[in-house]
Amino acid sequence: PATKTPAPPTSMSTPLPTTTPPGPPATETLLPTLELPTLAPAEPVFDVWDGQPTYLADSQPGYFFRVRYRPDVWGLTQDSYGQPALGHRTIEYCILAPAGPRGLSPGMQVEHDTRKIGTLFFEVNVVLLQGVRQFVTYQATDKIIFTGFQVNFVDEIDACLTDAEAVLTTLTSIPESQATPIP
Repeated sequence: PATKTPAPPTSMSTPLPTTTPPGPPATETLLPTLELPTLAPAEPVFDVWDGQPTYLADSQPGYFFRVRYRPDVWGLTQDSYGQPALGHRTIEYCILAPAGPRGLSPGMQVEHDTRKIGTLFFEVNVVLLQGVRQFVTYQATDKIIFTGFQVNFVDEIDACLTDAEAVLTTLTSIPESQATPIP
């Protein structure tokens, strides 16, 4: 009887998965720049922005936040989502807006810090993608309100954050009855 001779073994190698090295983050299409109000010739040195705290459950009812800002540096406007925000007059895409809790996109990392800014201690969260700062959030309480802000930027990051923190140094709570409504 004829026996079948098995074929000699062939090299069995499993191809290694190919990975592409991480490159620069995907380029995003920027939203249009914010429409800022025209600066009046005799603006006061400081103006105020009042709003509801972003963490209502952790804040006493009937209180708003108040920050003071220089109208020659910031313009009170609406962000791309129609919410009140401060837009920087000389640094495009530098925006200070209220921010509450939220999740992050995959691949983002967060560096946490606590710093005293003005009279309050802020939790400062720097959000990074592949080591590049994407935005920074700030949360603080004065034991009456608990609120958060987010600073968005594209260029001149350090100057944008310095100017935003100058506004945050003035954060306080006020009774809702004393709040200046946003037009």
